Amino acid sequence: MDKKLRVGFDFDGVIAYNPLRFMRLPVSLLGQLFGKRDKVITYCPKTKVEEIFWIILHETSFFPALGFHKLKEMLKKEKIEGYLLTSRYSCLENSFYRWLKKHEIDKSFKGYFLNKNNEKPHIFKEKILRKLQLDYYIDDNLGIVEHLDYKSRDKKNGFATEIHWIYNFLERNNSYPKKHPHLRKFLEYINNKN
Repeated sequence: MDKKLRVGFDFDGVIAYNPLRFMRLPVSLLGQLFGKRDKVITYCPKTKVEEIFWIILHETSFFPALGFHKLKEMLKKEKIEGYLLTSRYSCLENSFYRWLKKHEIDKSFKGYFLNKNNEKPHIFKEKILRKLQLDYYIDDNLGIVEHLDYKSRDKKNGFATEIHWIYNFLERNNSYPKKHPHLRKFLEYINNKN
């Protein structure tokens, strides 16, 4: 690679595979059916009980995604400058860093951005992407991807990051043009771009 690409990665569903992520589409459709018209369905736990439930729910992101070892290799050889952006809320900070340490990737990225102020995930990620001005960003949440893609193309207030999406089997027929079935395919894509 001639130029070192600056690439942002979501955590859950991109780096850490979450087998429950296929549920996002049905939950989103139910939310839209019952009055929540926003495609970006977000919920922030407010009580201790909700936080415990949220922690347990996110423990399903327990193993590395397909392509994880290639990503580690690319980061180690400094083929890309990687940034990890997760919209995980503050109650998930310990489990986030524990996962990174367990999989020996806790010192591999140039920057780690956790949603410690519990902002809406798409707003949090938009702010970070505006700040970092990355070449690429990849996420598995289509609502967030579409929001970021739209904002990045805003001629007056946009940012230059190319937004990519990792889809699941329920969403595979969506026409979003920059989509990949898993992390490995995205890494092959950026490797071939330079």
